[in-house]
Amino acid sequence: MKSETVREKLLDVAEELFCERGFERTSVRDLTTAVGCNVAAVNYHFGGKDKLYVEMFRRQMHRMFQRQREMIERLEKKPEATLEGLVRDTISVHIKAIEKKEKSAAVMKLLVREVLNQHVYKDEVVGDFKNDFFPFYCEAMRRFCPGLELEKARLCMFSLDALVIHPILFYEIYLETIPKIKADEIIEHIVKFTYAGIRAYCKDNE
Repeated sequence: MKSETVREKLLDVAEELFCERGFERTSVRDLTTAVGCNVAAVNYHFGGKDKLYVEMFRRQMHRMFQRQREMIERLEKKPEATLEGLVRDTISVHIKAIEKKEKSAAVMKLLVREVLNQHVYKDEVVGDFKNDFFPFYCEAMRRFCPGLELEKARLCMFSLDALVIHPILFYEIYLETIPKIKADEIIEHIVKFTYAGIRAYCKDNE
């Protein structure tokens, strides 16, 4: 098995086992047995189980940012594109992944919990967000909403993040509290709430 293939397979298996069992109950041997490689492969490729854990989150974050970036670039090519459409497309990716119980949603849920519990240092996994995607998305909002100041765009971005993180953590509670609610209704609620807030800042500068 090629070295690059082993590395990617270890990350794939890590997502499955860590999300299912947690960090402590997943051993290096569990990971390497599932891949079919030598137990030393984790140290060779990542420098240990803890660093594999962080890299698993980093890979998922990178994939998420790349999908979002491509979505924004496609949207901006459409003459009919709007700020509301930007927010809707951004939110839909996450809520639909939660609804369908996709692996990406499970990894993000685990990441949020680990950061909150300080088992993973946020700077290890959110560097790309702060340095790359965050400014990219803020500027996209400003292009869709002329007059939106940069500092206000940053505040809106933080609010949007919070509105995404909440259902990642508590989606089951949404369904228990409002049994008939659908994913599309949650998406529309977040879109309207966020859109109104961003537009309010734009109106302040008109």
